[in-house]
Order: sequence, then structure tokens, then C-alpha cells
Amino acid sequence: MTSRERVMAALNHREPDRVPFDMVLTIGVYEDLRKALGLNAAKPPRVGHWTDVQMPVEMIEKLGVDVYYVSPKSAKSAHSERFKDGSFRDEWGCFWKKVFTSQGYYFELENPPLKDASIEDLDDYIWPDPNDPVRYEGLYEEMKNVRDNSDLAIIAKFAGAVFELATYMRGHEQWYADILIDPEFANKLMSKISAIQMGINENCMREAGKFVDIFRFSGEDLGMQDRPLMSINTFRNVVKPHLKQLWSHGKNLFLQQNPNGKVMLHSCGNVYQYIGDLIECGIDVLNPIQPRAAGMDLFRLKKEFGDKLCFHGAIDIQHVLPFGTDEEIEEAIKTALKSLGVGGGYIIAPAHNVQSDVSAKTLILMSELVKKYGTYPINLT
Repeated sequence: MTSRERVMAALNHREPDRVPFDMVLTIGVYEDLRKALGLNAAKPPRVGHWTDVQMPVEMIEKLGVDVYYVSPKSAKSAHSERFKDGSFRDEWGCFWKKVFTSQGYYFELENPPLKDASIEDLDDYIWPDPNDPVRYEGLYEEMKNVRDNSDLAIIAKFAGAVFELATYMRGHEQWYADILIDPEFANKLMSKISAIQMGINENCMREAGKFVDIFRFSGEDLGMQDRPLMSINTFRNVVKPHLKQLWSHGKNLFLQQNPNGKVMLHSCGNVYQYIGDLIECGIDVLNPIQPRAAGMDLFRLKKEFGDKLCFHGAIDIQHVLPFGTDEEIEEAIKTALKSLGVGGGYIIAPAHNVQSDVSAKTLILMSELVKKYGTYPINLT
């Protein structure tokens, strides 16, 4: 089977030739892996907010990965600014400070732009323009090139988040207070953000949606390591209506372009209590399935939701990939395959972007183990 056929068979709850394989790299491990695979240096990749990068097709195919990620460029607004130290202010007005560590660097949010805003201030704020054509310059050409010159499945993320972006703009403490004691403000802020995100999805889908196999909704992290971020009632009464509106709008646009496509949501942590609602909102694939988070037992997830939902991820990046022995890595992969992979409905991947504390050797081993144990029928004890 081709990679695209393999991915789409799995997402239609069928068993392909083997479980599809995926990973997203951050810039440090990307460079290590490029060298380990003996690949020549390409032009520097575009680095996202989370220092994630797009692997070139040559690296993807050599590693045995089955998907290619695409996202549009960020537009500029009156807020946009880049600083000499590598920090930047994005089009929403959020300031991202470049912070260096022994493992490389990352971007840390500082000074949320709407921390002290009133509800009236939301009308006067300078919001991003969803119709700025800068967003999708080259998007069609990139996706067409991948479709014409590879057999990879394409995952596209166009617009960003609603709930999570509101957190960045308001600040964590103030935003969680808003959704509990000032729902009028919270609803207006999410409505403002959602309208812009829907416009971005409309433009990007019109431009290149016909090439998309999996439409990825931006990260809406609803869980912590040990518990959900909010009660199910708060989620349903305040947050869910905005997410459902954005996701329904995006899925309807997408299915007009590709009636066989699937939509995927990224949501970290203990999100067990929300899963039924996510399915009701039209989500087909859930990522990243954080196995060390409370409530995220792989066998239970498959048993309770596996007939309605597909899973993407589930290989621990908190301990197993950065610090585990080869035997622990092997056992984690076998556990994920036998819990989530039987009957299809699973793409195996690290449970978030791979950080610089994971070695290239480990990622190559992971690729080899997926090929060794992921062939159907899966028969692991």
C-alpha cells in the first residue's frame, strides 16, 4: 500500500498492511536526525511557535513516516514585530520570548496583550485580517508538489485555536477566572477569535483544500497531567459552543473538497471526560494520547471509543523516548500497537512534538520497531 492508502484505510477503521507511522520534530532533533540519516543540509526549515519544523519529503520517506504536514504562513498586523534576540510579537499581539536552554531554545509567552482589557476594549482591539493573502502564498504549490511527487498523506492545519489562544491573550490565571465569573467577556473574546479563524479556514481551504487528507484543528489543550482543566459542565456551557461552531464550519468546508477526509484535534493531558463531547462535535481523530496522563489508559480508550474515534500518538515523550532503554521503547511500542492498533483506527507517533532530549538513534529505532511489530494482523502478547 502507499502511505496515503495506508493512512486512510486506518482512519476508516480498516486494517492496512501496517499501522501508519508519524512524528513531528523540533529544530534541534531535526538537525541531529538529518545528520544521522546521511541527508544533505537543505534550506533552513520554517520554525513554528513550538520550534516545530516541517521535515522534507526525503527525510520523511527515509524514516518510513507516512504523512506530510502543511500550514500557512502567519500574516502581519499592527502588532507584528521581530526582535534581535529572536523573540517576536505575533499578529494577535502575543509576545513570545526566545529562551535558551541546554537542549536548545523555545518560545515563552510574556505579557498577555488583553490581560487588563474590559469587554468594551475587545471592540477597539486591532484584530488580525483573515483575508490577508500573505497567509496562503505558496500553499497551493507546496501541496500540489507533495501530491504529485510523493504518495504521502497530507495533514493540514490552517487556522489556530480559540480557547487556547484566548488563554495566551488573557493570561492563564485571568482567563480561567473569566470563564467562571465573567462568561460574558469569555464568550465575546472567543467569538471574536472564532470569527477570524473561520475566515482563515475558508481562504486556505478554497486555495488548497483539495489536496488535504486530514484537516487538523489547532491545539486546544483541555487537560493537565493529573486532571482536566475544567469541569465538564463549564466546558459544555462556556467553551464547547465556540469550539463546535469552529469545528463544524471547518469540517463542512473540508468535506466539500474531500468527502472522504477526516478531521483531527490536538488536545494534551487528561482529556478523558471530554472525549464523548469531542466525538459529538465531529472529531474523527484525537491526538496526542498522552499515555502518562491520568485517565488515558490506552486499552480503555480503544474499548470505549475505538468504534467512533481514531487515535494518533500514544508513545510517551516524557520518559520513554528521552530516557528509556531500548527495551522500554520496544515495550511501549508493542503496548500501543496491541491496545490501539487492532482493527485499524490508529496512527502510531510520539505523544507530542519530539524534543531535543530525544536522540536520533532512538527515532530510528522507533521506525524500525514500528515496521517490525506493526504489520497486520497484529499478534503481540
